[in-house]
Amino acid sequence: MGEEKIVTWLDGKILFIETYAKQANWMPCKVVLTYGGIWLMQGKNKKGVPLAAISSLGREISKKQLGTSVSDYIAITYVAENKEVTVAITGQPAQLKKLKKYIMFLRLNKKPVYILHPAKVGGVIKDGVQWVQGLLNIAWTPGGAADKLVIQRKAGNVEILMNNIEMVQTESPNIGGKVKQIANIKHSDSENTYNTFILSGIQNSLIEYINDHLREQGVISSHASDSATDSASDATIAETEEEILVALYSGVSALEVPTFMEELNVDQIESIYDKLLSYGLVELVRLRKDVKLTPKGRNIVNKKMQI
Repeated sequence: MGEEKIVTWLDGKILFIETYAKQANWMPCKVVLTYGGIWLMQGKNKKGVPLAAISSLGREISKKQLGTSVSDYIAITYVAENKEVTVAITGQPAQLKKLKKYIMFLRLNKKPVYILHPAKVGGVIKDGVQWVQGLLNIAWTPGGAADKLVIQRKAGNVEILMNNIEMVQTESPNIGGKVKQIANIKHSDSENTYNTFILSGIQNSLIEYINDHLREQGVISSHASDSATDSASDATIAETEEEILVALYSGVSALEVPTFMEELNVDQIESIYDKLLSYGLVELVRLRKDVKLTPKGRNIVNKKMQI
């Protein structure tokens, strides 16, 4: 791995995970990320890890193996001399977050993929859609508000705003007579909900990248795995609240909900909306205005009625 332009770096400590080690041996290290890989620099010694050799990023490591109360770390598993090696890196949380994000970016950006879009619209399978080749791009924006996945294809680009993604999971459909693992990305816009399928050698990294974003946004908990089930943070959702969520999801507007929930009055429903807002399960679109006629307004109506 030759010398390359530096992307980011951090001063921290590293620990090579050994199954039968009696104690954890954390060592000071400067971790440097370049466009080709990662350099682990300890004084005059340095070890290079090519990006292409990384097999996983973000593996959970037991407290026993860490040997100390390390809460912020990233684990990188790579292949060296035909065997897997895992190294844990710790340092300042902000630097760790930046390091992981840039590693993910370099592993995902401008990588070839196969895409099926839209695989589903509103939960219904879309007929006539075929798998096509594409090129995955990771588009970042200032502040991250408009970050998106862009898949270039001949029929036109597919753009998925990160903030519109509801969930991502692994599925194993039959494609061309063979069972293959794919990434199923569920996302929405103002009109509908869509499922986009991605097939690629980097799909596990893509799933991890999306899940990291969903954790940052509080959509899934920090301990959620690649599954469809997850609690709404630490919130306990009552049955009535769940019914309202389902109604909103199915396209019923917030103003129409009271007509479907006859056992509740408007004030009670708005109280539930406040609770759902505090849980982060809904967002405020606009404040409804509750008005009544003034004497001046009634006077105008009275004059009209006399005509």
